[in-house]
Amino acid sequence: MKKLILTVAAMISVCSVYAAGFGIYEASARGNALGGALVGSTRDASAVYYNPANMTETTNVSFMVGASFINPFCDMNVDGVKQQKMNSGWFAVPTFYMIVPISEDWRFGLGGYSEYGLGTNYGNFWALQNDTIETTIIQYTLNPNISYKITDWWSIAGGIKMSYISFNSKSHPFAPAFSSVEGELDGHDYSMGYNFATDFRVLDNVTFGLVYRSQIRHDIKGDFSMPGTLLGPGFAYVPAGANLNLPQSITGGINWDVTQRFRLGFAATWTQWNSVHDIKFNMDPYSKTEPLNWRNAWRFGWSGEYDLTDDVAVRLGYVHDRDPSSKYGTTMLPPGDRHIIGTGLGWNITKNIRWDIGYNFIIMHSSERTLDVVRYTPTPPTVTATPTKMHYKSNNSFSHIVSTTISYSF
Repeated sequence: MKKLILTVAAMISVCSVYAAGFGIYEASARGNALGGALVGSTRDASAVYYNPANMTETTNVSFMVGASFINPFCDMNVDGVKQQKMNSGWFAVPTFYMIVPISEDWRFGLGGYSEYGLGTNYGNFWALQNDTIETTIIQYTLNPNISYKITDWWSIAGGIKMSYISFNSKSHPFAPAFSSVEGELDGHDYSMGYNFATDFRVLDNVTFGLVYRSQIRHDIKGDFSMPGTLLGPGFAYVPAGANLNLPQSITGGINWDVTQRFRLGFAATWTQWNSVHDIKFNMDPYSKTEPLNWRNAWRFGWSGEYDLTDDVAVRLGYVHDRDPSSKYGTTMLPPGDRHIIGTGLGWNITKNIRWDIGYNFIIMHSSERTLDVVRYTPTPPTVTATPTKMHYKSNNSFSHIVSTTISYSF
């Protein structure tokens, strides 16, 4: 019986650990509204995320706390048959930042934010329930930084990235014959990476910034569980683990103060998604490597910000986010390039307190992928596996993002 559990767990796990394009860039309400185009000049505590070298712009102790609330949904079509809508509801991405001046030229910053994550829920009885019915990936980064102002026009920074990731995926491995039997894979891990950043004041009103974020390797440890419907009373648990990489990236951007009240920005991020070329899943005595063949991808953001008054600013941004996945995929996240439209407001409530709100609407291209689905039939002590190629297509793929932050400067 244990051999049966191990075989099923190994087969399921390699099919459902990753999702295409699971990067999260929602780091502040202002940054969301401006398409992340704050790399050259940030001007608030969120510089810890957008470009730590920009922390030298801050002269006072500054704090920022907030959250982005994300709601992805889409229609799914499998082999020409329309399925129930994928809608995972709303999930929150909290953020906090702090910048403390150490001296005239040195700054210390600390940030907490998410760089990766996803949530999908297709319901219990759709056509690809063997692959997944519900998946959640939660990643959180704690990032202390030090910045130094070398000259009036050049600053540098460096930091440590402490990363926590948790993964949970549920599926019906024996569907359609035994659709009531649910398998669940659950695990988590802590790891570390680093980042470097710089900014240059090209002209009095034009600044350029560059940020490098290292790859982080996670060795997820957890277990696979399945109820005893087919395996006897109670639940069966098997230790499980997976090796995965969070890719390195380089972001460059430029910000231009057109006038005292009007500002423009641009940012581009290159992410080495091809480092996520496969999944190595380990479950003693089983191990297997599942190729993904992802491509490196670019993300581009443009922004405009205008001060209506000394206390109220309006913002507009646009992002084109390329999908790194190949023609073979997983249903954990619908594939396709993303177009993101952002808008928002900033209000200086007092001299020291600012409230920002933002809204983003994500439009994802319709895209079709091929999935190697394996139908499992339990024949203790082994499992009979029948591989099948199925085609799935996402339509009407959208997301709403509502964000808010409060900033305080001493």
